[in-house]
Amino acid sequence: MTSTDLAPGVPGTDVLDLYDALPPLAGPAPTRQDDPVTSLMTDVSRNTGVLVGTFAVYLAAFVVCTTLVSAGLGLAVLLVGLFLLLAALVVAGWAARMSRALLASAGHALPPTRYPAAGPGLRGRLRRLTSVQAWRDLLHVLVNFPVSVVTFSLALTWVLGGLGGVTYWFWSRFLPEGNQGLPDLLGFPGRLADVSVNTVVGVLLLVSTPVVLRGLVRLHVALARALVVDEAGALRERVDALTESRSAAGGAEVDTLRRLERDLHDGPQQRLVRLGMDISAAQRRLDDDPVRARALLDEALQQSQDALAEIRTLSRGIAPPILAEQGLRAAVTALAARGSIPTRVDVADVRLSDAAQNAAYFVVAEALTNVEKHSGASHASVEVAAVGGLAVVVVGDDGTGGAALAKGHGLSGLADRLAGVDGTLTVDSPAGGPTQLTATLPQSRG
Repeated sequence: MTSTDLAPGVPGTDVLDLYDALPPLAGPAPTRQDDPVTSLMTDVSRNTGVLVGTFAVYLAAFVVCTTLVSAGLGLAVLLVGLFLLLAALVVAGWAARMSRALLASAGHALPPTRYPAAGPGLRGRLRRLTSVQAWRDLLHVLVNFPVSVVTFSLALTWVLGGLGGVTYWFWSRFLPEGNQGLPDLLGFPGRLADVSVNTVVGVLLLVSTPVVLRGLVRLHVALARALVVDEAGALRERVDALTESRSAAGGAEVDTLRRLERDLHDGPQQRLVRLGMDISAAQRRLDDDPVRARALLDEALQQSQDALAEIRTLSRGIAPPILAEQGLRAAVTALAARGSIPTRVDVADVRLSDAAQNAAYFVVAEALTNVEKHSGASHASVEVAAVGGLAVVVVGDDGTGGAALAKGHGLSGLADRLAGVDGTLTVDSPAGGPTQLTATLPQSRG
């Protein structure tokens, strides 16, 4: 990370302190390098816990749901029957959440399911009865309970049978006299044969336990994916989110173009018209009043310089050549150097797509423009850092505060622009300051 002090002594905010405030990042958590035996035992204990927990959850859910559904169907002609069915669906939803939590503890994370929220009135309270996913959860209870009985029984058979077999040499001496085991029935009497057979069977069960338990857990994962996971709903939500973000980005682009057109019309265009008039007037007075012509030419020169300065200011909101040629660090540094307020710049190397890089630059440009025009600040800072899979851009100042993301404010356009690249924008600007604007953008892979 590089740090450029455009104004020495300017206070800044360490962007890495924001890590705890950011939402959890997607991706695998770091794993500890355990030895194979410890890893195998952890896997066995985790899968055993999942199978035992699933049996307990679905035993309770099956008893409660079948009771409520039977009573609800019997009383369906009455209003109370509908509420009993609703209660059954709520219990089934609880079982589905518990199943997702248990499977996630074994490394099989499933996406959450959303149900219709209860609304006002009777129909609003019974809205869950119209949810297809709620009835799929109930079907999952009815199907998963007998499956969990079988998987629970097999898990206990393999785990306890294996442990009992390898320790048979010890506890078999406490069995009553005349006890006949499998070797006796096969015509191999004697304690040595009895211990040997049980030990071999126990070893075979223990050796195959990890594979068997993993397969039983995957059976529950398959059932959950088939009934508990609403993939169609998740896809619809993703499509809606993408549609909304793209609409916001399109709206932001339209607003930016309109504002650029307005600023060009009210600023450089008016100055260029004035420039043309001054030059024309100077041409008419060159012969009869050279002093006045020289004054007009001086005014025309000033108008051209002012128009050039305004055009450069407007170009800050458009990706400049330095951004494409030298990257975000150089572009942000040059942007901050042009301002009149001392600004500290601290930019790390982040991997951003072209669209995300342009959005990040635009956020910084717009934020610094607001600092210049409205904040009354004496110092400002710009920081860019990589936090997990995100690029975090923080622009702060010690001004009067009062900035907001409400509609009608300029910052709402920044939020829309960031939404187009799956980014977010938050503003912390209490009255009296200071102000801190934080933008997060996903880094590109590779």
